[in-house]
Amino acid sequence: MFWQNWRDLVYEYIQERFFLFLLVVLLFIMGIVFGALSVNSLGTGQKMELTQYLQVFFTGIKQETRPISDLSLAKDAIFGHIKTVFFLLILGISVIGVPLILFLIFTKGYILGFTVGFILQQLAGKGFLFSITSILPHYLLFVPAIILGAVANMDFAGELLKNRWGKLSQPISVDFFRCLGLNGIVLFTLTISGLVEGIISPLFIYWVARLF
Repeated sequence: MFWQNWRDLVYEYIQERFFLFLLVVLLFIMGIVFGALSVNSLGTGQKMELTQYLQVFFTGIKQETRPISDLSLAKDAIFGHIKTVFFLLILGISVIGVPLILFLIFTKGYILGFTVGFILQQLAGKGFLFSITSILPHYLLFVPAIILGAVANMDFAGELLKNRWGKLSQPISVDFFRCLGLNGIVLFTLTISGLVEGIISPLFIYWVARLF
């Protein structure tokens, strides 16, 4: 019964904000596409520099005798996620920060598209395997969480506008606490993503690096 109610709540929330979710997802996909295409605009020198960085990275991994889980990387990732969630919340509360939320989503997609696009261009099939093992695990959590965070805070900004115009059917505090709760879920998910990035992904990277 609990899971049924929970699933119904999730379905209702997404259905009522379908166009917000669609907008955010489309912007994220556009960012990925533009990021991947921008790889072709890199100069020869820039490509050589990035390729050398990859080679040094793989050389260093190969010299390790066992996989190393980087707790400091996990801490940095989690701290970065905390700042992102806080930033999204502030932008939503400010109302006028909604365009920046959309820009942030586009930027996140751009970074992902550029990173994967460059790796695939330089390493071909091995690059695909490396991307799947080193990037996909934590991004499977990161992407849904950041999209939910963007929608939740944009939706709250809309509720603030309705409140200002006297068109709300319920106290604004209800929407505020719902927004905080959703941001809490986002932060929890991103924390797990950070742990995966710093602890689990390095294990995959270690074994894949043996193929290079």
